[in-house]
Amino acid sequence: MSSKNNVAIIFDDLTEFFVMRSAIDSLIKQKIPVDIIVPYDSGYNGLAEHTFNIIKKLGYSPIKDVSNNKTYKVLLTPYPGLEILKRLKYVYHLRYPYSAISAKPNPAYLPEWKLSYDGAFSFNTYEPKFLQAYGTKYHVVPYWKYYNFKREKNNQQKPTLLILPTFGADVSCISLFNNTTINNLKKHYHIVSKSHHATHFNSDNNDSFKKLQALSDDFYDSDTTIVELLQKSDIVLSDNSGSTFEAICAGIPVALFAKDLNKRHLSTIDTLQYTLAQQKIIPYTNKPSELLPMLQSIKTYSNKQSALKEKLFLKITKDSVSNFTDVIKEYLLKDASNDYHKAIHDLLLQKINNYESTINQLNREIDKKQQTINELEKQVAKQNDSICDIYNSTSWKITKPLRQLKHLNNKRSKND
Repeated sequence: MSSKNNVAIIFDDLTEFFVMRSAIDSLIKQKIPVDIIVPYDSGYNGLAEHTFNIIKKLGYSPIKDVSNNKTYKVLLTPYPGLEILKRLKYVYHLRYPYSAISAKPNPAYLPEWKLSYDGAFSFNTYEPKFLQAYGTKYHVVPYWKYYNFKREKNNQQKPTLLILPTFGADVSCISLFNNTTINNLKKHYHIVSKSHHATHFNSDNNDSFKKLQALSDDFYDSDTTIVELLQKSDIVLSDNSGSTFEAICAGIPVALFAKDLNKRHLSTIDTLQYTLAQQKIIPYTNKPSELLPMLQSIKTYSNKQSALKEKLFLKITKDSVSNFTDVIKEYLLKDASNDYHKAIHDLLLQKINNYESTINQLNREIDKKQQTINELEKQVAKQNDSICDIYNSTSWKITKPLRQLKHLNNKRSKND
């Protein structure tokens, strides 16, 4: 099949799909062929299958793989390194964002995460300013997900606290909660939480999943959109999660609770949540005893966070998703053979791939030599053990005088 006018979008979890759902609807409405691909060889155990089934239940027609003779003019992925990319044919590779802003520069800002893209979409004005250093074209678009966002009336007797932790013991706040802290919070708030999809589907994090369930009055997994929960919430508590910026975009006051807000910094690039905490725009603590007082003072930060929203995000209108579709149309109309930007970008990628191939080959040779060294060391150790056995044997001890006598005779013969 030709690459004249077709698009493919890869998803491996529902968070990504819910971000791009309006964009897919817009492409379909404008009769632009789009394949929704949920590859079964990526993601955590059971996540791909679950994602595939939910998307299908919502009325779409996802596929698990593609035929070898199909080439896409535009391929959109949330990040590179997906196994399916090795067997996909495409002309333009674009990145779509799966959150308002990344909370983890490491790895999200690494060269290997950015250099492979011909272009990238961004829902914020912050990241493109420095990520364009990779030579990628950035297309800043409004975060259409929050068009017509409306707070719903809280029917609870207490304010609703929405807890949105990220995945990973080093950056998640889940392990910081203790029984005293939870009980104090429940006296003042109705607690709602939503688990990260990786926490849900990764068997190594069962304890985190169960603990989050236990501290919640209402608990949700990745099947529920963050927008639905934000509409019903009064305060958001997060950590090193991109949901921090979802709350900012939605206009919900947010506070941070984590061991280390700057854990995932990259080189001299601090995490944005750390910077905002330093600037006293978002309150932060890593001490459970300070959590309740911090949340109760959240109103003092509201104006600063509202101003931050205006600075980071474009104004959202009913036509916001058309900004995305217009960019896709531009790529569909491009003649790649006369696209000099892509030609130079492809040369750069080829150079990098060649270097990586050489490095991988050298590493394989090093591994082989190390295996040889390990085998020789084992042989030497075995021989040393044999020698020690001889030295410690009864026969060696019995014959010791004879060896000494032989040594003296040899010495005397030399002197004569």
